[in-house]
Amino acid sequence: MSDRVRSSQHPWGTLVELCAPHLRNALDAGATAALTEVFAADGDGVVLLAAEGPVFCSGGDVGVLSAAAGTNTLEQLFAASATAFAALVESIVDCPRPVVAAVQGAAVGGGLSLALACDVRIASPSARLVPAWTRWGLPPDGCASALLALALGPSRASSLLVAGEELAADSPLAPLVFSAVVPEDELRAAAVAQAQRLAALPGARAAKAVTRSLVLPSLRAQREVELDALARAAADPAVLAALGSAHQP
Repeated sequence: MSDRVRSSQHPWGTLVELCAPHLRNALDAGATAALTEVFAADGDGVVLLAAEGPVFCSGGDVGVLSAAAGTNTLEQLFAASATAFAALVESIVDCPRPVVAAVQGAAVGGGLSLALACDVRIASPSARLVPAWTRWGLPPDGCASALLALALGPSRASSLLVAGEELAADSPLAPLVFSAVVPEDELRAAAVAQAQRLAALPGARAAKAVTRSLVLPSLRAQREVELDALARAAADPAVLAALGSAHQP
C-alpha cells in the first residue's frame, strides 16, 4: 500500500483513505496503483472512500507534471499516468461492491473524477468539485468528461468544463452529484452510516451490477478521446510554459 493511501477492514466492508493531507492528498503513481488494487478486489459489504485533512483530493501531483514539463518528458508521463488513472476510475465504476465517497473540501481535477466515479457521495458544506484542467491548458482526464455528462447532462457538463467553474455543495446543481450534505463534523459518521445501510441492503450489489453497464461504455469511449487530447497538449508550448511554473492548486 502506498504511503498516500491507507486501507482497513470493517464489519460493513473496506475503508480506503487518502492519507497525505500535507500534500492535499495529491495522487502519485503509487497511490493510483494502490487504489486500483482496492477497487478491483471483490469482498464483502461496500467500499468507503474518504480523505484526511481539509482537502478531499487535489488530483495529480502538479509538482511531478511541472518537473516533466521542464525535462521534455510530459508526453511520456501523460501516456503512463493518465492511462493508469483512467484505469483506476474505471475500476471504481466496475467495482463489484457499492462505493461510497465522503467528500470534504476541494476535489480538484482527478479528485473530481474519483468522487464522481463512486456510487454515492456524502458531502460536507466545504465540498466542491473543481475542474482545474483549464488553468494549465489541459483537457479533462480520468474520464471526467463522461462522468460529468452523465451526472449533469452534456450541455451543463460542457459549460462547466470549458469555463473551469467549480460546483460547490451549495450550488443548485449539487443534488445532482451529492446524495446528502451534512455538517463538517458529521461527515465521516454519515458516510459510515450510509456504508452500513448499503452493506445490509440485499439488492445493493445486484443493482450495482446492472447499472454500471450504463456508465462503462461512455467512460471507455471518452477515455480514448481524453488521452488523445492529452497527447496533443503535451506538445503545446503554452501548456509546457504553464506547467513549468506551476504550483499545486
